[in-house]
Amino acid sequence: MQSWDEIVDVVVVGAGAAGVCAALSAQHHGAKVLVLERSAKLGGTSAVSGGGVWIPNNHHMGEIGSSDSREQALTYLHSLSLGGMDMELAEVFVDEAPGVLRFVEDETSLSFSAIRRPDYQPEKPGGTFGRSVTAELFPTAGLGDLRPHLRQAPCIPIPVCWEDIERGLDMLDPVVIGDRMAKGLVGLGMALMAGLIKGALDKGVVFRRNARARRLMIENDAVVGLEYESEGQTHRIGARRGVILASGGFEWSEGLVKDHVAGPIEAPLSPPFNEGDGLIMAMEVHAAIANTNEAVWMPSICIPGEEYEGRQLYRLTGSERSNPRSIMVNRAGQRFVNEAHNYNDVGRVMHNFDAMTFDYPNLPAWIIVDQSYMDSYPFATRFPGDPIPSWIETADSLRELAGKIGVDPDGLEAAVERYNAHVEQRCDPDFGRGSSRYDLAYGDQSREGALQTLGPIERGPFHACRVYSGVLSTKGGPKINAKSEVMNVRGGAIDGLYAAGNVSGGFTGMAYPGAGGNLGPGLVFGHIAGRNAAAVGNRF
Repeated sequence: MQSWDEIVDVVVVGAGAAGVCAALSAQHHGAKVLVLERSAKLGGTSAVSGGGVWIPNNHHMGEIGSSDSREQALTYLHSLSLGGMDMELAEVFVDEAPGVLRFVEDETSLSFSAIRRPDYQPEKPGGTFGRSVTAELFPTAGLGDLRPHLRQAPCIPIPVCWEDIERGLDMLDPVVIGDRMAKGLVGLGMALMAGLIKGALDKGVVFRRNARARRLMIENDAVVGLEYESEGQTHRIGARRGVILASGGFEWSEGLVKDHVAGPIEAPLSPPFNEGDGLIMAMEVHAAIANTNEAVWMPSICIPGEEYEGRQLYRLTGSERSNPRSIMVNRAGQRFVNEAHNYNDVGRVMHNFDAMTFDYPNLPAWIIVDQSYMDSYPFATRFPGDPIPSWIETADSLRELAGKIGVDPDGLEAAVERYNAHVEQRCDPDFGRGSSRYDLAYGDQSREGALQTLGPIERGPFHACRVYSGVLSTKGGPKINAKSEVMNVRGGAIDGLYAAGNVSGGFTGMAYPGAGGNLGPGLVFGHIAGRNAAAVGNRF
């Protein structure tokens, strides 16, 4: 018989979307739940995200003129599988997702709306728009003493939501933003997490910060609790019904990345606490592992001196790649991808391998823009009219710019000349830029057709910014079944152990189906884990 410092019904490891939804679900189904969060802040990677949640066949799609079905959603997922997707779990996800969204709306104060942005491969069979939903602005006053401990998004900390973005709100409007801040409103991922946390608090879930789970405790072949560290002390907590791992990925662990991930990670964009704690604990109890070679890739930029939680901050790229008058090139000065397409698949192409040179020819890469771009569009933290910052290289000619960044000058000049000639024809026969609904949705909406993302690079001075191989998160870990139970290496379920979110083996394989492609499965399998853990009788 184990000895415990305290006993609860269910222990959840991690206070991101998957973990808090699991806690909310378990508490709703009659369990007493404690959430352990390693860091001082609640919200995890979810809080610093855009807050989109990919929910096929959701009940908000009709509000924006879209529709969906089980068959259409599964057709789309199957089209992205390439043999690597767990289609059994895909079916569970599609079947459960609409009800989980309604559950979250019923059990919290969150309100969601569907966004008009398309799936990330919208031309694939079954692709559509409106599957991604996002939370509306949320007031944080209800968090009480936990309000200062909600994780802040480092790149978009202001209170805006996707509806603002779609209707073109001036996000620098001091009156609008100031009024929202005075009311304690938050947006995007922070809104999602504030609403989930408040909902869990209202149901009686207990949160404990600065509590790092370290080791699972086994008795009679079942997980019955865990050890965690807090303020230099080790504590043992019993879990009568189960432990749910939801502690995020392992992108900040150099050792685990080297051992598992296919392709270099130069720039993690998540909070720097995602070091694989849950993966390690699961492996210690002989969990089967799935999909650890995969990540959600994001071409990223670095502004020297910017830090988050004491580590270098990396910023995602979006409009920098999709607006007209920008391209990405490699060391040879050549384009290598449709720059305007979704970040996961653009980021994957950065890892293309050259068998003859035994090298990654697309690393490093650079975004190249001209002065017309700089006069018209923001570039990361730099806005039109601002001085060109030191982290952007500038030159009067493309040849001179190539010399500054170490790129083949002949290759760069030829690539730009070829690209400009194609822009005149309003097409990109090399990489198809502007041919997908995705490309157009993220380009300049004031322009027409392919020119929403295509534009010549012709007016000096010219500018370049280094692009890094970044990730939003890894997406592999302990393998789970339809009940979110963690599987052992022999194919059976580990009694008392569940997992959800980025800590678990992502069922989508290499694919990232749409905005919120991590958050959607995280909420759904978190809900499933909480429901099933709560249904188990007390083990002691």
